[in-house]
Amino acid sequence: MSMTIGSNSGLYQLLNAMNRIESERAVTMARLSTGQRINRGSDDPAGLIALNSLRSELASVDAAINVGTRNQSFLNVADSTLMEVGTLTSEIEELVVAAQGSTVTADEKAAYQAQIDANIDAIDRLVGNAEFNGQKIFNGENRINAVTNNADAIKDIKVYSRNPGVTGNVSLSVAVTAAASHAYSDSSSGYDLANALSDDAVIQVTGKLGTAVITLTSGSNSAAIRAAINAEKETTGVSAFAGTGDNLTYASTEKGSEAFVTVSVISGPQAVVNGAATTKVTGSDAVVTVNGRSTMASGTEVYYNDNGLSLSFTLDDDTPGARTITVVGGGATFNLGTDLNSRTALGLQGMNTYELGRSDLGYLSSLKSGGANSLTASGSQGLAIAKEAGQQVAVMAGRVGGFNKYQIGSTINALNVAKEELSDAVSQIGDTDYAVELANLDRQNIVMQAAISLLSMANSQASSVLSLLR
Repeated sequence: MSMTIGSNSGLYQLLNAMNRIESERAVTMARLSTGQRINRGSDDPAGLIALNSLRSELASVDAAINVGTRNQSFLNVADSTLMEVGTLTSEIEELVVAAQGSTVTADEKAAYQAQIDANIDAIDRLVGNAEFNGQKIFNGENRINAVTNNADAIKDIKVYSRNPGVTGNVSLSVAVTAAASHAYSDSSSGYDLANALSDDAVIQVTGKLGTAVITLTSGSNSAAIRAAINAEKETTGVSAFAGTGDNLTYASTEKGSEAFVTVSVISGPQAVVNGAATTKVTGSDAVVTVNGRSTMASGTEVYYNDNGLSLSFTLDDDTPGARTITVVGGGATFNLGTDLNSRTALGLQGMNTYELGRSDLGYLSSLKSGGANSLTASGSQGLAIAKEAGQQVAVMAGRVGGFNKYQIGSTINALNVAKEELSDAVSQIGDTDYAVELANLDRQNIVMQAAISLLSMANSQASSVLSLLR
């Protein structure tokens, strides 16, 4: 065996191994101290690229969740406001009903009117003050705007939603092929009364709005019966008018298949209903197409849904013919995902008392003292208006609540699942596995200690050679 003190390749190999182990141990210590498996690009180049992509996507999901939560808060304010307005419109309806009848004194009617006035003022105040983060909700800023080429024929256009991805105006061609009709009885099937009543009679009149029991005295002629029935038309939604000669015709005050007339004799001569104990007739809805497609109508109210666009309007003139509606944009825009292609727009109509109602009936504001439909006004449509206003509030509340639950809420739920999966993927790639790294550290320490021992032995060999030279 030779013993030299010259160049020793084994010694250099040992030093290189120690340097390599020290580098590995530095990486392991960095992972253990930071909790991150990748602390520089050289740790895992491909993993770093994947990790940055996942983290970017995760940041987008987090931002979308925050936006969705903010949107929910906005819609919750709108929803709670609509619920309060709905309660007030229901109270107005109850007050209008309570104020009917000859047993109500003038003082009582004045008290009811004062309560109606207070409720109307409260609605306007609630709607005017509804805001989120300084932004008014129901003042028209969030309305989806639409115009028509025939403002006399089409009224009360309400656009509930639109697709913001569709650029430019959206034109709708409205064609009325059949007009809506009242529920009424003609001379062949109706309630004819050629002569005065031979005895007292009690009849029950029922329509879309409700039921009234009316007492008719002996000797009442057609005009007297008409007056008695028309005195209750605000309660029942049924009016009476003279047909041919003294024939008596009953008719609904509104048009449409939901409007109906039922008259029955509780006691007295059956002549009031032309010998029939009970007869029911219904009206018919307008027949309308929009852009060549049949659409739903209830009386003269038309509802259209297609390609993300949802709207309704009233045919103030429903004679057959063509009209045009143009949707010109607007609305409250909400982002439903992590990119701009997932936006949608919700139309939040003005909900003040000058807009709640219908053009052919009147608006809720007209129920105030001195208004055309106050409790003391002749031919008041107060009950029908209150019902219509309540229905409009309910529809808007349903749309806001449905949008909040099924659009915003579902989006947030899906984003939370995506966040969970992305976080797991980021953790798998980027987080330190402490069990593995501690095992690596133990191995590296053992190998380093062995290398140091071998280096000591190599140094001892050189010393032995030198001792031979003494």
